[in-house]
Amino acid sequence: MLRAFIALVVALPLYEALRYFGLKRLREYWRDRARRYAAQYDVRVDLFKFGGKLLVREELLNDRVILRAVSAAVEQGERPEDVRARVEEYIDEIVPAFSLTAYFEFGMKLARAAIRAVYRPLVDAHSLRRVSETLPPNATAVFLINHRSNFDYVVVGWALARQVAISYAVGEWARVFPLDALFKAFGGFFVRRGFPDPLYHTVLRRYLQLITRRGVTQGIFPEGGLTRDGALRPPKVGLLDAILQLSSEPDFERELYFVPVGINYDRVLEDEALLAELRGRAAPPSRSEKLRGALRLLWMVPSRIALNLGRAATGRLQRNGYVAVAFGAPVKLRDLPQAQQLRGLGDEARRALAKEIAALLMEHIARAIPATPVPLLARAALDLGCDATVSELSARVRELRATLEERGVRTALGPEFDPQRAARADLRDDLDRNRDLLRLETDLLAAEEAEEIVRLGLERLAGRQALARTAGRVRLGPHPHGRELLEYYARSLAVLDAPRAAVPAQARAARDT
Repeated sequence: MLRAFIALVVALPLYEALRYFGLKRLREYWRDRARRYAAQYDVRVDLFKFGGKLLVREELLNDRVILRAVSAAVEQGERPEDVRARVEEYIDEIVPAFSLTAYFEFGMKLARAAIRAVYRPLVDAHSLRRVSETLPPNATAVFLINHRSNFDYVVVGWALARQVAISYAVGEWARVFPLDALFKAFGGFFVRRGFPDPLYHTVLRRYLQLITRRGVTQGIFPEGGLTRDGALRPPKVGLLDAILQLSSEPDFERELYFVPVGINYDRVLEDEALLAELRGRAAPPSRSEKLRGALRLLWMVPSRIALNLGRAATGRLQRNGYVAVAFGAPVKLRDLPQAQQLRGLGDEARRALAKEIAALLMEHIARAIPATPVPLLARAALDLGCDATVSELSARVRELRATLEERGVRTALGPEFDPQRAARADLRDDLDRNRDLLRLETDLLAAEEAEEIVRLGLERLAGRQALARTAGRVRLGPHPHGRELLEYYARSLAVLDAPRAAVPAQARAARDT
């Protein structure tokens, strides 16, 4: 008995020492790997993120605006300790605990595995390179993203992984284990939409202004929630208004850039659930319904990874088509005419101006959303009354692409289009080719691309029974809500319906590359 006791007394300290030093070495190893990754690709990592959650917490607790809000709540009869506890609760909920290791060594690898298990990702390298060349190193960048799926967070974060470590404004749906810990480690901060406590909104606003002042790169979904019908939703201006309020202060000296981000899918994993919500009621879904949707997505991704591993082993790997990301030209706040009117405005006047700026930025986002095969085919099928031949659909897709190209909207083309890309490059390099012959060959390549787009889109939509090929024609399929699905995807190309005069000259000059 005595020997066992002595062995336990000796073993426990040794175990604790080995555990401490082993974990310490392991943490240092992963941290060094993440830093090397960031240095190798010259990733923009904001130094303020390394200050730690405790530093941010102390700054917010001593913030003069928050202290005034606390005093106002106390003057209304609340107990000081209760108000203080509520502020601390909000700060702990909002402020992330960014981890470089979690972000690069685990998060981005997990994101890549999840995306490739479900989609074939396409990132517009040309527009991404333009963003990195445009943004000054000391500027604050706010990426404004359209919101089609809860998968958007994963896709955009992965697409930017070699450029910048981005902090997201995340909805309440992610406040569930293990999503909450993951998003906080990746730099995400939670936002309660429509929460009634003014003190909460004061804390959130001051946190957003603090990280903006310190140059932290942010990602915001200005629509404030997922689109139910596929179209861009009217923007929510609360977060944007907080940033504009800071930019109007005399001591704010950083340049502020808004970067439009467009994301589009050949299949949104939640599309039928979103359309069912739209059919069922006009009111937005409850928090519990959002939570169930997030858990469904959380289960769907690993299950799809496992399923696709089995399919890959047997040569039957299937995905849901493309997910494509493109970036608009960064918009410098000082260059906007409304920015000159911000100083000295009251809250209501500034909020009205924020709505104008938000509407303008939403137009930039709309032009950044790339076209993929399913939305193009869906729009073409609807334009032709859902009763057309494949050649008629191809001709209509070609017309739509020409209009999109004229308006600066890019078309996502995967490896299937490599022969046409190579042929276009040869045509550009052949300076001696006859102009009429060059035009003819360019038209032939465009026709081939349109045919391939129709083939890919029809493969996806016929597989879901939204469309069907019968008697040599393409018509609505047996899916009970087939037309709704077509309309949902077609609405992602809403820029097609914008008046031509509303498209800026620089957007009309942009071309597919």
